[in-house]
Formats: sequence, structure tokens, C-alpha cells
Amino acid sequence: MREFQCPSCRHAVTFEHVVCANCGDGLLFDPSCIEMTELSLKQSCRNRDVIGCNWCAEESDPYCGSCRLTRTIPNLGSPRNIMLWRRMEEAKRRLVYDLARLRLPLTPGDGAPVAFDILSDETSPILTGHLSGLITLNLAEADDVERESRRVAFREPYRTLLGHFRHEIGHFYWELLVNGTTLQAPFKLIFGDETQDYQFAINSYHGRFDRSYDRMGFISEYATSHPWEDWAETFAHFLHIVSTLDSLAGLPLSLDERSRQTLTDPYLESDFEALLALWMPLARGLNELNRSLGMSDAYPFDISPAVKGKLHLVHMAISAFREQQKSAGASVAKVFAHAQ
Repeated sequence: MREFQCPSCRHAVTFEHVVCANCGDGLLFDPSCIEMTELSLKQSCRNRDVIGCNWCAEESDPYCGSCRLTRTIPNLGSPRNIMLWRRMEEAKRRLVYDLARLRLPLTPGDGAPVAFDILSDETSPILTGHLSGLITLNLAEADDVERESRRVAFREPYRTLLGHFRHEIGHFYWELLVNGTTLQAPFKLIFGDETQDYQFAINSYHGRFDRSYDRMGFISEYATSHPWEDWAETFAHFLHIVSTLDSLAGLPLSLDERSRQTLTDPYLESDFEALLALWMPLARGLNELNRSLGMSDAYPFDISPAVKGKLHLVHMAISAFREQQKSAGASVAKVFAHAQ
């Protein structure tokens, strides 16, 4: 994510800051211009005092566009649940930011907007998943210890809150970007036949004793379960790539002219090869930095030629949709407005 500045003193601030650490002024993120603004100039989201939401609300509604997407919130009877919900919403705001920068709508042309149920499994088990634009997330995934326990149990190299959000929204965008379009035939060729019984495939995946898989063909083990899950995993990784490259743009690095052009806006880069040319050495560098600190790899995945082809199809689908919307005058501000 790009670097932001305090509007009062121009000190560097993060996407989540509610107060500038340098001058002490209150901050709000304004989706209409994708910039930080002074707290005194805009109406703040009602959830600011509850979970530290730092986004602007519209005059007609007390909540910001991101918070309004949450249909169901967890039981707030305990401080722990409030803390975990705060983490959930922080991750969701980053997702909404990603989608706006990609100029992908949160509302399909003929349906209801994406919605989120964030539920606690205190009374019954909650499964994270997606169904017709409704994304359900288990609040426990915001607990670092619980999430790490699940990561180890499922033998996953990577499991984060933001990764969950990016994966689940990928299912929604399969319907919008691929299903019924000219890209459905290429999808079937590259990802496989999505008409195979989904529930049977998922049950078979969870019933496997042999956990080995074709690492050259899939970005993760879970991607092998069904073509829809392969797409969702790949879609999430595409978001990982463009978001991280956007962060790279603000670092004091010496880059060639083509790299600087790509970093002008990685979300809108039309040349897929240019994205990968930057991402591959960056991922290796991030992993080496983490190893130097005695930490696990930041990006513990290999992008094989087959996975590269799948990522390319995701990029093609997003670009094709964006081109279709360009004639309708879609903009970043308008995409953010879909959540309002």
C-alpha cells in the first residue's frame, strides 16, 4: 500500500493511523480521494470509538463504506471479541482499498452488494466461506494463537486475516469476471472443469491421507481441491502481489525506467510480465530479509510456469472488466462509492 501523509504536518502515517504521531492531529481516510484528511473536516465513522475505524462516513449515514458492508457483527459482550473484531475490520478495509484501486465494484450490476458476516464460534462452529456474495468469517481467525494453530494443523505455509478476505472475495469475482464471459473457456482449460461437484471435491480434499500435491501446477495445496478454490487462491495471490508492489513504490530504491513506470500504479499495470518481473526478485528479497531476522519466509510460495499462467488469467479478467467499465466513466471514487 502506498505511503500516506498527515495533512497538517506532512509526517508519514500508515493506513490505520487515527492520530498523527508527530503533531497529534486526528486523521480520517477519505475514500473519495484516497488520502488522509483532518478529522475536523469530515464526519467520522461511528465505529471509530468502538474499534478505531479511521474512515470517513457519509453525511447520510453514520458508518463508513467498509463498515456498512458488515451485515453481522460478533457478540461484543467481551473485550476480547471487540479486539478481534477490530482486527477483522482493519483487514477488511485493506481489502476494500485493494478493490477500489483495481476499480472492481463491490456491487454486481444486477444484484446485492458484497456483505460480510463476522461471527464467533462460542456457541457453534463457524466455517469461513462464500455464498452468493455473502462472506462468512470466523472471529477466531483474528486470534494470532488460534490462527497459527490452525495453520499448523492444516499444514499451510501461510494463513492471515487479509489472506482470508482476499481469497473469499475471489469467489465473488469469479462470478463477475469469468462466469458467462469469453474467459470461461480459457478458465476451464487452465484451472479445470468447474462444473464438477463442489461439495464432493471439498469432502474428498479434507479426507485425503496423502497431503502431497503437484507444486508446479498449483499455488497451494488447497488450490488442488476444486477449480473454484484454485481461482480464489490465485486471485488472492494477485492481490498480494499488486499491494506489495504498491508499497515498494514508496521506498528509496534505485530502479530502471520500466520498473518506475510499473510502480506508478501496480493495480492498473496493463503489462502482466512487467508486474512479475518486479515481483519475483522482491519476493526473494523479502524472504532473505526475514531469514536474516530469524523469521519464516514472508512469501513461502513458488510461482511456476503453470501458476504464472493462472495469475495471468486473473490479470486478464480484471483488465477486461475494467476496460468495459471505462466507457461508463468508472473511477476509483465511484468504485469506493459502491460500498456507501
